[in-house]
Amino acid sequence: MAKVKLDNISRKINQTTIVENISFDIPDGELWVLVGPSGCGKSTILRCISGLEAISDGNLYFDDVLVNQIPARERDVAMVFQNYALYPHLTVAQNLGFGLKMRKVSPSIIEEKVNFVSQILNINHLLQRKPKQLSGGQQQRVALGRAIIRQPQVFLLDEPLSNLDAKLREQTRTELKKLHHQVGITTIYVTHDQVEAMTLGDRIVVLDQGIIQQIGTPKEIYNNPANRMVATFLGSPPMNIIPFTYTEEKLLIGETQFLSISPHILQRFPLNSKKSWDLGIRPEFITINTSENLINNLKIRIDIIEPLGKEMLVRGTILNSNITLSFQLPINYNIDVNDVSLVQLDENNMFFFDAITGEAISNE
Repeated sequence: MAKVKLDNISRKINQTTIVENISFDIPDGELWVLVGPSGCGKSTILRCISGLEAISDGNLYFDDVLVNQIPARERDVAMVFQNYALYPHLTVAQNLGFGLKMRKVSPSIIEEKVNFVSQILNINHLLQRKPKQLSGGQQQRVALGRAIIRQPQVFLLDEPLSNLDAKLREQTRTELKKLHHQVGITTIYVTHDQVEAMTLGDRIVVLDQGIIQQIGTPKEIYNNPANRMVATFLGSPPMNIIPFTYTEEKLLIGETQFLSISPHILQRFPLNSKKSWDLGIRPEFITINTSENLINNLKIRIDIIEPLGKEMLVRGTILNSNITLSFQLPINYNIDVNDVSLVQLDENNMFFFDAITGEAISNE
């Protein structure tokens, strides 16, 4: 196992910069997740760490040893790809032990390690089967086992669950987290699925357009997003963004609606009338107003109702605007499409962003 340090790493192809000035330190034994939209550079970073792609600028260290010029086969990393890449003509046991066999490890030790890893992954009953006889989840566990059995310094996972159905993906996420606690290998996990990122990572690196947007624990990033991109990317359903104009200590929403917010809340944010602003609020902090309290209210027209089991996701449009809001209600709540409702926003859970730069406005 090793700590991994990326020091201002960039990757360029011809004149195109894929990732730029990527820096972070992963402590020994932690699981970090690189997350972001497709094309943000997360898989490129993983391939640079593995040695499959060259680093254009910057330095990469394993345990303070510079590895920029060390070939991929000598970096002692194990990588699991999206397509698993199992050998179709070999049994599960042979697939698991193949890397050790190539290193001329004795058959008895290979057998011992195959049995150990297969029990951890609950595939010991599949050892004599071939890949075509396995389900997608079973193939995925074999691919993980083949990487783990080597006991590498660093474990790299490039969207390993993307080929699984939703239920199996959820089960395998749980298995992966348990597995990491058991083996303790420094792990870097790439995904575009923010649920995977939030549930798996000790820390999350959020990327967009080849640049780091924020690094932190799942809780830190969810509760204190650095900018609008992070705020809307992490969270399901995503955070609502409401453009507004600040005037006379009120927020003008659309053409005619004003949002009144308590003075002590406004004092925490340096808003002024000369700039454009966005208000952010997560769906769980919007409720239907059934009281006499008229603060923090907006009228919306209900557009779509999506049943989700014990609750429903409601999407509506703020009256006299093209701004949409999403929020959740109990499944038995009496509401219909085209209803006009008054919703209340929890002012203690609001975020404010510069509408031009997208940067979060500090509340300190």
